[in-house]
Amino acid sequence: MDNIAEKIILQAYLTPPKNVRDFDNIKRDVLRGIKNCSEIPRKNQILKVYHKLLKQGKIKKSIQLEQMMVKRSIRTLSGVAIITVLTKPYPCPGSCVYCPFEKGMPKSYLSSEPAAARAKMLKFDPYEQVARRTEALEMNGHPTGKIELIVKGGSWNAYPTHYQYWFILRCFEACNKRKQSLNEKQTDFLTIKKSILKEQKKNETAKHRIIGLTLETRPDLINEKTVMEMRDIGATRIEMGAQSTDDKILKKIQRGHDSLQTKKSMEFLKNAGFKVDLHIMPQLPGTTPKKDLEMMLELFKDPGYRPDMIKVYPCTVLENTVLYDWYKSGEYKPYSNKNLIEIISEFKNQIPYYTRISRLIRDIPSPHIKAGNKLTNLRQDIQKYMGENGMKCRCLRCREVGHIIEKNNDIKKEAPKLFIEKYNTRGGTEYFLSLEDKNRQAVFAFCRLRILDDFKKTKEEYKIFKPYPAYIRELHTYGQLLSFGSKNKQASQHKGMGQKLIKEAEKITTKHKAKKLAIISGVGVRGYYRQKLGYRLENGYMVKKLNI
Repeated sequence: MDNIAEKIILQAYLTPPKNVRDFDNIKRDVLRGIKNCSEIPRKNQILKVYHKLLKQGKIKKSIQLEQMMVKRSIRTLSGVAIITVLTKPYPCPGSCVYCPFEKGMPKSYLSSEPAAARAKMLKFDPYEQVARRTEALEMNGHPTGKIELIVKGGSWNAYPTHYQYWFILRCFEACNKRKQSLNEKQTDFLTIKKSILKEQKKNETAKHRIIGLTLETRPDLINEKTVMEMRDIGATRIEMGAQSTDDKILKKIQRGHDSLQTKKSMEFLKNAGFKVDLHIMPQLPGTTPKKDLEMMLELFKDPGYRPDMIKVYPCTVLENTVLYDWYKSGEYKPYSNKNLIEIISEFKNQIPYYTRISRLIRDIPSPHIKAGNKLTNLRQDIQKYMGENGMKCRCLRCREVGHIIEKNNDIKKEAPKLFIEKYNTRGGTEYFLSLEDKNRQAVFAFCRLRILDDFKKTKEEYKIFKPYPAYIRELHTYGQLLSFGSKNKQASQHKGMGQKLIKEAEKITTKHKAKKLAIISGVGVRGYYRQKLGYRLENGYMVKKLNI
């Protein structure tokens, strides 16, 4: 099989394929020339031989060719390698009627879900989860120099602080290739806290750098202490379950907080520079298709919400839940998938340019679902419906340049144009700066800038947390992931677009007479802001004094 893979690579090297289809044709041509051979080597087998030939000096490095051999290249098409880990089972403060409980799993997670299955197999060891997932991505040809670490499981802030710090310490150690670690139960908190700072420093120049850290929590667990702790360990984005904006529905499902608590928590998180990914649930008890559409659109009409990202998780009926009992007794009946597709399509048709719809369903295997949406391809069904009804989604995910050039290769030849969207939110004014094609079909890069409305007053309101007058809450360049320091004329990363957006953000901040601009930087990308733009580490943020 290695001999066949070598012939494929050498042929592709001599006559470089323009796309994956061309590469597949080369594989078939090689196969036709070999007698009694009908099996094509897998992509990871071909990639392994490619690296062998590269080491032997028989070929030169070709990023374009490497991308042809990457299995499921969409995993790094957004510019980062995403690694998801789960925390151990632990009691949750909530009692939501729809939430399942499986013994030996964090509440709301089932062992049959892909990431959950990996975590359980590895006994929820954070080091092993990160190390094994990184190895799997690399084996399939994905660059893993820039890692977006997503921590799921129970509500993060409900876990003991000692465990939180130890868990993240082990994740950093996995990226830094440090196998020996402190024992969670035998080490005092102060030692763990000092160790995590050391590992963060190492990760700034490590092979696998954590450039973003996402934690999952609830609105009623956000306060000054938890915000400071999340920044301490290097978190940059928070996923928060709002579920609904209707207080009657929140009370009915026993959510444990109201809509005002969600708005206050969003303001606090944004005032600390975090990106916020809000979870919402259509089809909950007490709602209708009309109410759900109004609820989803309210997220952008009400300045108290206006999230950066959204995950739409339609409510499903699972066994071992109160909702299952309601369903069996006839007290609850979800509306049809047809209605669900219609309202989500209308929602996507009206979504603003600055928001990304990350997910539309959870990875719950359909056999577990007793009622509600069972469509695993819901996103595709929605896209089909929108296409048939002249609708178009403007969310960031649908407009990533990496996705668009697959349909329209001419877009990457355009010089990106700067767009600036200004919108008000609770406690601050937001600026969404983006580099896009002239028709706003494709996004090359973007930056989220927040200016606090009344910095002096906000500063006085907080007792232990010290805010900054302005934040860059996110800077992202789309396109196939490149390692630090690498170049590729066909890729959109590493072309100075990030620096251009930062300079524009600094100009706007200066006009608001803010003396400092803070960036909620991932640990692994601190060096970029330090070396390229003159920012310095201060209280966990990369900060720059501005001349006003």
